[in-house]
Amino acid sequence: MGTGEKACYILAVPLFLLGAAMRFIYTAVRFTGFLCWCAAAALVLLALLGRWGRRWSWARRCRRILLALALLGTLLFTGLEACVVSGARTDWPESPEAMVILGAGVNGTEPSLSLLSRLEAALYYIGQDPARFPIVVTGSQGPNEAVSEAACMAQWLVEHNVDPERIVLEEQADTTKENVAFSQALLAERGVDRGAAVAIVSSDYHLCRARWLWGDGAYAVAAYLPGRFWPLTLNYYVREAFALAAAIVF
Repeated sequence: MGTGEKACYILAVPLFLLGAAMRFIYTAVRFTGFLCWCAAAALVLLALLGRWGRRWSWARRCRRILLALALLGTLLFTGLEACVVSGARTDWPESPEAMVILGAGVNGTEPSLSLLSRLEAALYYIGQDPARFPIVVTGSQGPNEAVSEAACMAQWLVEHNVDPERIVLEEQADTTKENVAFSQALLAERGVDRGAAVAIVSSDYHLCRARWLWGDGAYAVAAYLPGRFWPLTLNYYVREAFALAAAIVF
């Protein structure tokens, strides 16, 4: 067994164990755990192809292809992740014509941790700006949710002294793409045209994709999870690179 093959096996073991821990112990980060398993499997396959390559030419060719794909995938992921990170910031317009708060999970009738962070970020800027722009809350009702994400957000905002007449409910969207399309249609009905300055409120990692889907006029308000939830935030950032790729392709 060559040195390179040994290194692959040695690296694969902790990656597999880390992935198992993420998948079965701290399940909130199971997507990153799945990626750890994929990386461990790729390392084992590289080691096997290296061993077989000493006897068969097809194994050497397959190993070169696998290495090329791994390099290409790493470069693509790095580029996408750079876009996600660079977009994770607040960019508040001078005179917003509307605000759109993108939904996240609901626990019964209460906002989840991610949704609560979005609502708190939105409330801060609503209080800072005296303009009475419309506020679209967008998100449908999930299978384990007692109310829609939009209804949950509307109720929370009203409880925190936001005028209910400013709130526009959009309860049909299941995806970010639908959040954007349905919200734009509702705002158009209220005289807010495409290209107008609209502040999109979402989690920091989500804003690059949300602004890209919205197009011209998109500004951003970033919501952050508390620092103690850094494993969850890291998982979301990793997952978002793949979601951004899917949004670009499809």
